[in-house]
Amino acid sequence: MKGETGLIVEELLDSLEGKLKERRARDVRIGLSYTGVLLDDGNLGLAYCFREEAAQCCEASERAGGLEGGAWELARLSLAPGAVDSSVGVATLNAVANHDIEGEEGDILDFLSLREGDEIGMVGDFRPIAEKLREEGHKFYIFERWPKRDDVYPDWAAEYLLPKMSVALITGTAVVNKTIDHLLELARGAREIAVLGPSTPLAGEIFRRHGVTLLSGVVVEDSERALKIISQGGGARKLKEAARKVTLDLR
Repeated sequence: MKGETGLIVEELLDSLEGKLKERRARDVRIGLSYTGVLLDDGNLGLAYCFREEAAQCCEASERAGGLEGGAWELARLSLAPGAVDSSVGVATLNAVANHDIEGEEGDILDFLSLREGDEIGMVGDFRPIAEKLREEGHKFYIFERWPKRDDVYPDWAAEYLLPKMSVALITGTAVVNKTIDHLLELARGAREIAVLGPSTPLAGEIFRRHGVTLLSGVVVEDSERALKIISQGGGARKLKEAARKVTLDLR
């Protein structure tokens, strides 16, 4: 697989292949916001589900009803072009990658080294972070695929604004839709680059090679509770009840 496309997701597959081939998926839930994959060792991985980009037909996944099986086969769906299949693949990767991780707990802003005059680019509308940055007087730009507020720019604006930022915060959902490689390239001149959110694979060595200085994801501690939240349409805020936030300092 190495070298086929040069995608970070391929690097993740290569590094986790041995562990994935030892595991099987016991349960797969595809909710309104998140996908969860539970492995036979009890570990659960999460990934954002781009339901807006799911196929407009009777069902979002042709594999529905038969997704349980070898974790390696499911993880390879992270290479799929379909939004739902890709979320299943990344959730499977995270079920392995985000296990037995030693990191520090806390908000990403507790770890960022922000300076006066910094310009911050946020790929993904992390509203609690934006509110705190605004309170502290920092200049920042938010980029979203479907902006819903006047102060949020469309994602294509990142093409010319992100390279000018001294700090970049990039959503882990970029791993799911495979824009992570391009976004990290755009942000390569930033002093601090953080990848964050429940979809983030906590694979420090891989992301360090791509210039990432902080990696912030989640470790699910109550798989049963998380699966119930996903099945009932819960999102990142509700999933906090079943998971803890972990940050890896890669500097």
